[in-house]
Amino acid sequence: MKNIRNYWSLLAVGIAMTLLNACQSEPKATTTASGHTYIHHTKNAGATPQEGEEATFIVDVRNEKETVQSSRDQGKPAKMIVPPLNPNGGSASPIVEAIMLMAVGDSLTVLQSTDSFPTKPPGFENSPFVYYDLVLTEIKSKADIEKERAAQAVKMEANKAREPEIASVTAAALANYKGNKLGDKLKSTPSGLKYTVLEEGTGIQAEAGKLVDVHYYGMTTDGNMFDNSFKRGAPYPVPVGRGQVIRGWDEGIPLFKEGTKAVLFIPHELGYGEAGSPPNIPARAELVFYVEIDKVN
Repeated sequence: MKNIRNYWSLLAVGIAMTLLNACQSEPKATTTASGHTYIHHTKNAGATPQEGEEATFIVDVRNEKETVQSSRDQGKPAKMIVPPLNPNGGSASPIVEAIMLMAVGDSLTVLQSTDSFPTKPPGFENSPFVYYDLVLTEIKSKADIEKERAAQAVKMEANKAREPEIASVTAAALANYKGNKLGDKLKSTPSGLKYTVLEEGTGIQAEAGKLVDVHYYGMTTDGNMFDNSFKRGAPYPVPVGRGQVIRGWDEGIPLFKEGTKAVLFIPHELGYGEAGSPPNIPARAELVFYVEIDKVN
């Protein structure tokens, strides 16, 4: 009997210790300097983002039941330069405060009361909180930010300098198109989109669902340029296949790989329709777009 009692006593102690360890390993709710509740799910040793540094992170915004918005839908993570804190050490943004508590690889959820908004955001009408699920993926130092900005400035000036060259290339492609001189280099899709590839890329396919950085030069078939990215020096980010650009782009861009240079000939049905886009694009206008697939994210 004594051995049996000892067995059950040891078993009870073991169960109690297991439960204690489990409770200790559960993430605990804490508050930021401004009083926002947060829960650290994964906590790594390492530096946290400081004022002036750039934090790269994934963020899902949700209520108690579902995700309402996600940076994953944009095809790449969110970025921010860490702003200075208020004199009392807090921030108006729960995301800023939470990010400053995280090391690379950390995951954290921070809550914001929906009563703190002038009106409850769409999707949170019946929710007491907005939940921000965060994963910090990179911290960039001030020095690295300055180097990157300097390199981008050089690249932008180089792109701007290419504008006359690209205007000439686009005009030549349009002349060959109107003169029926492209031959079998002119391809067509069932929708009526036509295109010719000037230089085949070898990178990632720009498929629907990806975020694609596109350099472009747009003309109407009378030769008038209505817009181009070269004058700004930077490509245009296109979330492909999501209806955020004209149908001709949603259909045309996924035809190409990163590095491809091509010209799209877009009928008005796949462009700006019957009405056009006054004053630069007339009604029922066929559009000509030189495109470069700069990067597929």
